Amino acid sequence: MFFNRNPTKKIVRKIVPNLYYFAEFPMLDCNMYVLVDESSGKFCLIDTGNGKSLSGFKKSIHEIGLNMENLASIIITHEHLDHILGLYSILEENDISSLNIYVAPFTNQILKQGNEQRICPRELGISADVFGVKIKPLTNLIEVHEGETINFGSFTLDVLETPGHSKGSITLFDKSHKILFPGDVVFPQGSFGRYDFPGGDLQKLKLSIKRLSDLQAEILCSGHMSPVLQNAALQIQLSYRNISSLTY
Repeated sequence: MFFNRNPTKKIVRKIVPNLYYFAEFPMLDCNMYVLVDESSGKFCLIDTGNGKSLSGFKKSIHEIGLNMENLASIIITHEHLDHILGLYSILEENDISSLNIYVAPFTNQILKQGNEQRICPRELGISADVFGVKIKPLTNLIEVHEGETINFGSFTLDVLETPGHSKGSITLFDKSHKILFPGDVVFPQGSFGRYDFPGGDLQKLKLSIKRLSDLQAEILCSGHMSPVLQNAALQIQLSYRNISSLTY
């Protein structure tokens, strides 16, 4: 596991050629993943962190020869604050008029409303101001649905709707590379996402993890914890066995 001993910069590691992992900061942040298109020099970002960690991400991407001007696309796995607040910071700090932002329909609805309560529920006892973020309505986002694909560089990401941790959770699966990006649906070592947040549902989460456990994933790139670089399917199957033992 990678530990970040320099909280001003995100740890970066190559997973496979043109795929990089940027480790989460402590306290309500998430892992961020970068897909690089070698032909154009552009990159796609999966999840954006909590906003406050964006400066650490911007410092780290220089290590792989990129900067924010190279950002072409963003994919959001779900609507929780530790995954989407960074989107506001990116749009505030960078003039990227041609940026493609992919979100699930439920996440799109929330972002269009710009309602802070939907993004930072009162139950968490925390506001966007803590992260230096101002929430406002966002438009011109691209909705993605079950069965669609997002192509970027050498990666072809199948979109799977996987609710349970949240209503708008989606998972991305690249069959050719056998890489899974499940957001917070499932984690390494037999663990899985919480279902007691607003919009969570234990039974739906069980079904979503069962679905992911049937895939032939080799690499697991979750929203938290370090990536699994081999035999990921076995760990997802363990997560399914663990969650199957739970009842309301």
